[in-house]
Amino acid sequence: MRKPFLLFVILIISSLLLGACASEEEKTIVSSAEKFAADYVLEKYGVTVRFTEHKFSPPDLSKSLGLHGYIEGDKKKKVFVFVNYDPLSVETLSLPDGISKKTDSK
Repeated sequence: MRKPFLLFVILIISSLLLGACASEEEKTIVSSAEKFAADYVLEKYGVTVRFTEHKFSPPDLSKSLGLHGYIEGDKKKKVFVFVNYDPLSVETLSLPDGISKKTDSK
Protein backbone atom coordinates (compact mmCIF):
# COMPACT_ATOMS: atom_id res chain seq x y z
CA MET A 1 0.00 0.00 0.00
CA ARG A 2 2.86 2.42 0.69
CA LYS A 3 4.70 1.83 -2.62
CA PRO A 4 1.99 3.32 -4.89
CA PHE A 5 1.66 6.33 -2.61
CA LEU A 6 5.43 6.89 -2.53
CA LEU A 7 5.63 6.56 -6.31
CA PHE A 8 2.80 9.07 -6.67
CA VAL A 9 4.58 11.59 -4.42
CA ILE A 10 7.84 11.18 -6.35
CA LEU A 11 6.05 11.75 -9.67
CA ILE A 12 4.36 14.90 -8.38
CA ILE A 13 7.62 16.36 -7.08
CA SER A 14 9.44 15.50 -10.33
CA SER A 15 6.79 17.11 -12.49
CA LEU A 16 6.84 20.28 -10.37
CA LEU A 17 10.62 20.56 -10.65
CA LEU A 18 10.61 19.95 -14.40
CA GLY A 19 7.77 22.42 -14.87
CA ALA A 20 9.67 25.12 -13.01
CA CYS A 21 12.76 24.63 -15.19
CA ALA A 22 10.76 24.76 -18.43
CA SER A 23 8.97 27.86 -17.22
CA GLU A 24 12.25 29.68 -16.53
CA GLU A 25 13.57 28.71 -19.97
CA GLU A 26 10.38 30.00 -21.62
CA LYS A 27 10.62 33.29 -19.69
CA THR A 28 14.18 33.74 -20.92
CA ILE A 29 13.18 33.01 -24.52
CA VAL A 30 10.22 35.41 -24.38
CA SER A 31 12.30 38.16 -22.79
CA SER A 32 15.08 37.95 -25.37
CA ALA A 33 12.60 37.69 -28.27
CA GLU A 34 10.66 40.74 -27.04
CA LYS A 35 13.85 42.79 -26.68
CA PHE A 36 15.08 41.70 -30.11
CA ALA A 37 11.73 42.49 -31.78
CA ALA A 38 11.37 45.87 -30.03
CA ASP A 39 14.92 46.85 -31.04
CA TYR A 40 14.26 45.72 -34.62
CA VAL A 41 11.06 47.78 -34.94
CA LEU A 42 12.71 50.83 -33.36
CA GLU A 43 15.75 50.59 -35.64
CA LYS A 44 13.84 49.90 -38.88
CA TYR A 45 10.66 51.93 -38.31
CA GLY A 46 11.52 54.43 -35.60
CA VAL A 47 8.67 53.50 -33.26
CA THR A 48 8.69 52.00 -29.79
CA VAL A 49 6.51 48.96 -29.18
CA ARG A 50 5.26 47.24 -26.03
CA PHE A 51 4.38 43.56 -26.07
CA THR A 52 1.46 42.25 -24.04
CA GLU A 53 1.03 38.65 -25.19
CA HIS A 54 3.04 35.82 -26.66
CA LYS A 55 2.34 32.39 -28.06
CA PHE A 56 4.86 29.68 -28.88
CA SER A 57 4.62 27.70 -32.08
CA PRO A 58 4.59 23.92 -31.64
CA PRO A 59 8.24 22.98 -31.03
CA ASP A 60 8.18 20.22 -33.65
CA LEU A 61 7.19 22.82 -36.28
CA SER A 62 9.64 25.63 -35.55
CA LYS A 63 11.47 27.45 -32.82
CA SER A 64 9.39 30.59 -32.99
CA LEU A 65 6.79 32.62 -31.18
CA GLY A 66 4.27 35.30 -31.99
CA LEU A 67 4.36 38.55 -30.05
CA HIS A 68 1.29 40.80 -29.83
CA GLY A 69 1.47 44.36 -28.60
CA TYR A 70 0.95 47.99 -29.48
CA ILE A 71 2.75 51.18 -30.43
CA GLU A 72 3.80 52.99 -27.25
CA GLY A 73 1.43 55.84 -26.52
CA ASP A 74 -1.53 54.40 -28.45
CA LYS A 75 -2.89 51.00 -27.40
CA LYS A 76 -5.26 51.01 -30.39
CA LYS A 77 -2.30 50.71 -32.81
CA LYS A 78 -1.73 46.96 -32.69
CA VAL A 79 1.56 45.24 -33.56
CA PHE A 80 2.37 41.61 -34.35
CA VAL A 81 5.88 40.21 -34.69
CA PHE A 82 6.63 36.56 -35.45
CA VAL A 83 10.13 35.84 -34.11
CA ASN A 84 12.36 32.84 -34.69
CA TYR A 85 14.22 32.41 -31.39
CA ASP A 86 16.94 29.98 -32.51
CA PRO A 87 18.64 31.93 -34.02
CA LEU A 88 16.93 35.26 -33.32
CA SER A 89 15.33 36.74 -36.44
CA VAL A 90 12.10 38.49 -37.39
CA GLU A 91 10.02 36.27 -39.68
CA THR A 92 6.86 38.38 -40.02
CA LEU A 93 5.95 41.89 -38.97
CA SER A 94 2.57 43.60 -38.95
CA LEU A 95 2.37 47.31 -38.10
CA PRO A 96 -0.52 49.79 -38.28
CA ASP A 97 -1.18 51.75 -41.47
CA GLY A 98 0.92 54.88 -41.80
CA ILE A 99 4.08 53.45 -40.27
CA SER A 100 6.74 52.99 -42.89
CA LYS A 101 10.34 51.92 -42.93
CA LYS A 102 12.89 54.58 -42.11
CA THR A 103 14.72 55.82 -45.21
CA ASP A 104 18.20 55.31 -43.76
CA SER A 105 17.36 51.71 -42.72
CA LYS A 106 18.51 48.80 -44.86
